[in-house]
Amino acid sequence: MSRPIVAQISASALHHNVGVVRARAPGCRIMAVVKADAYGHGAALCAPVLGEAGVDAFAVASLEEAQRLRALGLEQPIVLLAGPFAAEEVDLALALQLILVVHDWRQLQWLEARAGAAAALFFLKVDSGMHRLGFDPSALTEIYARLRAFPAWRVLGLMSHLARPDTSADPYNQRQIDAFAAAVEGADDRLEGQHSLVNSAAILALPGPHYTWVRPGLMLYGLSPFSGRAGADLGLQPVLSWRSKLIAVHDLVAGDWLGYGAAWQAAGPRRVGVVAAGYGDGYPRGAGTGTPVQVAGQPTVTLGRVSMDMLFVDLTDLRADLGDPVVLMGSAGPSVESLAERLDTIPYELGCRIQARVPRERVP
Repeated sequence: MSRPIVAQISASALHHNVGVVRARAPGCRIMAVVKADAYGHGAALCAPVLGEAGVDAFAVASLEEAQRLRALGLEQPIVLLAGPFAAEEVDLALALQLILVVHDWRQLQWLEARAGAAAALFFLKVDSGMHRLGFDPSALTEIYARLRAFPAWRVLGLMSHLARPDTSADPYNQRQIDAFAAAVEGADDRLEGQHSLVNSAAILALPGPHYTWVRPGLMLYGLSPFSGRAGADLGLQPVLSWRSKLIAVHDLVAGDWLGYGAAWQAAGPRRVGVVAAGYGDGYPRGAGTGTPVQVAGQPTVTLGRVSMDMLFVDLTDLRADLGDPVVLMGSAGPSVESLAERLDTIPYELGCRIQARVPRERVP
């Protein structure tokens, strides 16, 4: 590896965070969400570790993501969270033995046309009030009648998604919980009763019922879904440590300008480092002057504009030199949550920004 940037992924932290899920949702099966390249942490690295930790299934957003997991040789079931996007995907999805989430009439028709006589395993998604994906609960009676025509089908249960679980006191949560409970109560006896409602925020903040399957995503990576709270506050351990090195050091005098747009000017003598990291790696371009970073174990800040492959850091008061390590975010550096708050975004987005050209490296 010639360019010294890497996203280090802690296997022990992943194991620990799976343990937190188990403690918060005792007796539930864990569907580990590894979509979007495991929220930017690297599914090829994280999924096998999560498998070692004993998760019961993986959840992905596309057929391509499922194929990449199957290529890793993982034995756990894989759930396609939005189901097939075209009729042509049904055959391959069934060949890969995926569990499909069926959320609209077209998908049901595709299954009837292509897999009516074949074994198919799926969840039915119900719209409990988020109005994103899912059947209206009033449609379930007709759907159950259609299911009876296909005895080879296995329908695990109902699935839904909460809109505001990160604000636990919001009464809208209870409205959705009640709507889902009513749908479960009226479920057809063809369903196997393996229902699923809650994600990370709901696991951490809302009381049960958690039903059979919980769907943790962000919390597996040690990150908090709640504004103003870090994963450590919730007993989680950060999985990511995004690191690079100083590749140049410059001494500036008063009046010197720095970087693209000459966006920062030295008011006096300053020592500045150049780091091999930029928006081409996924580091936010909006993280201008004053964004916290860690250099050689010492806190400092960025200066000027972030460019595609490099950014500047202030070394004036540090003991640091060429080749010294830099922690951009995560374990041993600024937390992902604190940077997200500074940049007026969410931890989900910062993780997903990390580009494929940044190598992921497993560490203990």
